[in-house]
Amino acid sequence: MWNFLARNKQVGAMLGLLSVAAVLAIILTTKGGSHAEENNGVEEPEDISPATHVFSTYSLPSNDKFMPSIGNGHIATNIFSDTVYMNGLYNGRAGYSHRARIPAWANIRLNSTLTHHPYSPVYSLDTKEGVFKVRVDRERSVVTQRIYAHRFYTRAIVNQISVDSKTHYDPNFLYQELWIAIKLMPGEESKDIAFEDPIPEIIDGRTVWSSCGQTMESEDLTYQPLPVDVCAFWTSVPDHLVVPQRGSRVFTFAMTADKNKTIARQELIKVLQEDGEELFQKHVEHWQQLYQQGGVDIEGNLELGKIVNGIWYYFLSSLPSESSFQPLDKYYGLSPTGLARGGTFEDYEGHNFWDTETWMYPSILLLYPQYANKLLQYRLDMAYVAAELAKLTGHKGYRFPWESAYTGVEVTQPCCPDVAIYEQHISGCISFAVRQYLAMTRDEEWLKHGGCDIVTNIADFWASRAVINYNTGLYDISNVMGPDEDHRNVTNSVFTNVVAGYSLYLAQYVSCLCKSYYMAKDPDHWADIAWSLALPYDEEHNYHPQFSGYHRGDKIKQADAILLGFPLQYAMNTSTRTNDLNYYESVTRENGPAMTWSMHTIGHLKLDDHRKANAIFNKSYEGFVREPFKVWTELRRPDVGAANFFTGMGGFLQALIFGYAGISIHMDRLEIDKPRLPPDATKFIIRGIKYLGANLTLELQANSTKLSVTSLDDNWRLLLNDGKYNITLAPGVTVILPGTGPFTIRSEQWKDCKLPSDIIGQNYLRPIGT
Repeated sequence: MWNFLARNKQVGAMLGLLSVAAVLAIILTTKGGSHAEENNGVEEPEDISPATHVFSTYSLPSNDKFMPSIGNGHIATNIFSDTVYMNGLYNGRAGYSHRARIPAWANIRLNSTLTHHPYSPVYSLDTKEGVFKVRVDRERSVVTQRIYAHRFYTRAIVNQISVDSKTHYDPNFLYQELWIAIKLMPGEESKDIAFEDPIPEIIDGRTVWSSCGQTMESEDLTYQPLPVDVCAFWTSVPDHLVVPQRGSRVFTFAMTADKNKTIARQELIKVLQEDGEELFQKHVEHWQQLYQQGGVDIEGNLELGKIVNGIWYYFLSSLPSESSFQPLDKYYGLSPTGLARGGTFEDYEGHNFWDTETWMYPSILLLYPQYANKLLQYRLDMAYVAAELAKLTGHKGYRFPWESAYTGVEVTQPCCPDVAIYEQHISGCISFAVRQYLAMTRDEEWLKHGGCDIVTNIADFWASRAVINYNTGLYDISNVMGPDEDHRNVTNSVFTNVVAGYSLYLAQYVSCLCKSYYMAKDPDHWADIAWSLALPYDEEHNYHPQFSGYHRGDKIKQADAILLGFPLQYAMNTSTRTNDLNYYESVTRENGPAMTWSMHTIGHLKLDDHRKANAIFNKSYEGFVREPFKVWTELRRPDVGAANFFTGMGGFLQALIFGYAGISIHMDRLEIDKPRLPPDATKFIIRGIKYLGANLTLELQANSTKLSVTSLDDNWRLLLNDGKYNITLAPGVTVILPGTGPFTIRSEQWKDCKLPSDIIGQNYLRPIGT
């Protein structure tokens, strides 16, 4: 993926939990009365909450890009933004396709948060309730605003303003009512959707407005001959809310949006019929069901604990709900800045890249395999377009575009044609994601409904890309670009060739799994090509050059060859992996994207260099996480690039889960090797690991590692080997894991099919070893 610089080159919630004394203590201990910290000359508000799941502040970021988002996988917005985005709603032809802007008829502001005011608001994001809160302690009342994208009523963004009058009031006060000034700020008309003039109607005594329209321009006339319809409904918003002086009241306002007018209207009616508190509690219950399924908990290091909770909150905000009032629309993937962003050039326009499968997907798969399935389903849905792209470029099988959106065609900006032409490794990354999915789930139904087809067709693409070199006797793949986008149109990109080889081997394996219902063409031919693919290796320096002809010392943009060690887990000598890590660390430019150093962290942890791993781990997030709402930026402070950068978040999660926790996914086992605590943590828990239908929890403390079993799938009997004994796992069992491992969890072989060999280039060009 190419960052913004490269492209241009071509405390409401917290206060509810704390006592007044505790809040006063926080205020009094804040240095100099200021609630901002200085970072390279840029002030950022402080997060004042002591809770790992709540981010609270007295002032909002000066840069709107650092504002948090709310979302439910169908609809999303940044807090106090004038823009709402919807899953699968794009506007613009081909490379100009971007998320289509819906005016934010849900953007309601308290006047006390817009101007200088004697009352100091507290702003809070509660990641476990999925809600943003504003609390204003006024002279005669406490006003709390809750803003959330409802997790069950998925077409709705809800604003609730509660006004609670104080019991101690001045009896001589002239007015007997409380007036709370508010303002609806939807922004200008959309340039992406031709909305009709809003139409009012009365529903259950309330004035409701609606407007429908169509996107201005189709992404591709072949696959999208007609524009997309969209309708929005929203409640009328007065200038003031009025409450009796001694009373209290909750006011509920809502906006709904959908491609279907009837669905949007029915959803709004249902939301308005709900009791205000019951409406909110229903939303919270659905959020908490997600948190109960899995999570990563860190104790002892509050900063890391908060960052992790923020990542899962933002991920889940962009993933679809598991149950909803209305049937869910088709899901259109997880883009580098999530569903709440993507209307602009610098936020990658809501497109799907390799970022999804390589950076975000692995951690999601481990805890939420149902969402991994949906991410793969997006690729399956677009496979017929990938087949056409392969044909257009003179190849067989499926070639997936570097960027895709609504139709699945290539939508990379015209500014940068090279990435669209050469960065073909995305097809191999999709196949590698399938490999991980099958290893974790053994989902045969998925294979039957497209999985066999996508694996074998990606292999056909790579088989048609590989050309025999009669001088070496090996197959070359030329005219490509690896993850390092500073070098383009190269031959035998080491990363590309390995993911291509893995794709070919996986097709041979899957052809065995699918043989009773899917006929593959000569599956051994794929393995023969994989075995004979060239793999660049420098014997003198005992390392992997990025590609054939790479000049040692050339600077690179980001992690590339070191990805062989992880996530690809390609077998090599320890000395080779050490040299790969040390060399590429020295030539990676400092202004690269956030995720690079997470892979270096995992590499050094695997090599038992804990001191260096900890130092690089700090480098993987420091300067990329912006306070107070833990919004990630693509580039290190003071640069920004894309925000909120899910790709960097995904790398960070992998450093924790696959690095410090030592978990690794293999076709025949789940492995835990050399688990250890992250820096300054006293406890590290990964809840809800889903392996072959089992629900497992891994808990690390300074002197102990425990694996607990919540449930098992009756179809798969699991054995844990602790290095000495085989232990049959059963629900309720907790096993103390001695030493550092490796510990393996296995089931019986699947369908008596031989596992992929995964040996690339016959190892002529590198030393053999593990």
